[in-house]
Amino acid sequence: SLKQKRSNWRVWVSKLYTCIDLRKYDEALQACNQLLDFKAKKNASEAIPSLEEKVVRAIVGGSLVTYKEATESKDQAAIDSARRTLSRVRDLLTRLGSTSKSEPWVWEVSAFFNETVGRDDQLLEDLMKEYRALQTIRGWETDSVALPKICRVVQQLHDIHKQSDSKEDVVKFKFLLKGVVKKIQAAYFNKDIPEEAKKLDQVLAEVEASIANK
Repeated sequence: SLKQKRSNWRVWVSKLYTCIDLRKYDEALQACNQLLDFKAKKNASEAIPSLEEKVVRAIVGGSLVTYKEATESKDQAAIDSARRTLSRVRDLLTRLGSTSKSEPWVWEVSAFFNETVGRDDQLLEDLMKEYRALQTIRGWETDSVALPKICRVVQQLHDIHKQSDSKEDVVKFKFLLKGVVKKIQAAYFNKDIPEEAKKLDQVLAEVEASIANK
């Protein structure tokens, strides 16, 4: 049906899910890019859906598993193929990042991908973008979904800055962390602060101690 209806986005959505089920991630990536092309070119009245978070997570996770299996098998052809797939995954995440600036999950998935493949410089950038995107959520301080995510991102940033030799970078992070802690404290005035948020006080104490020792 795809050969006859290449301009029908519904056919590409169907192909996308089929490819994920069959672990054909290169073809799934092709379908993703085709749907993004449609969304960029077609009229809004056609209501072409955005790529779903679960779809992107499935492709990213599946491609990483395929690469791990290939490296463990020591099959060079399979390794090369899996590497090409990871390169296409990276391209898709870059494209999503340029079109979904306010979607925190895009940066979360990108951070996970870059951490797994060892791109630490890109990991820090992704985490900062996820942090800024989460901060745009109205009332994030008391949001049961956004607050734990903010706390996780801040903890991940702390883990990175713990390895940094730059006092200036750690001081910048301290100001970011202090701002988060103050906003949470203000939002929970006279109420119990959630456990994950309480842990940030301890992180702040660690950061201030590390600055004093640098």
